Amino acid sequence: MTPIEILEQTVKELQGQLQAAYIRIGVITKELDKYKQKYRDEVDEAFDFKMKQKSLTELNYDGNEFRGRYGEDESV
Repeated sequence: MTPIEILEQTVKELQGQLQAAYIRIGVITKELDKYKQKYRDEVDEAFDFKMKQKSLTELNYDGNEFRGRYGEDESV
């Protein structure tokens, strides 16, 4: 084998390894996206629960965090 043939064979092997790596990266990216979505859904669910609980128990549900327990203005 000539040095050029050896280099061509090496390049072909490396190209095959690169293609396999791209496939693995694609699979891992899909798994990562799945776990990210699962995490986001859980955070949203916890946030929604917190807001529901707040709406049932607090006067400040409308977002005005400066009102006191009985609706008095505490922003000062």
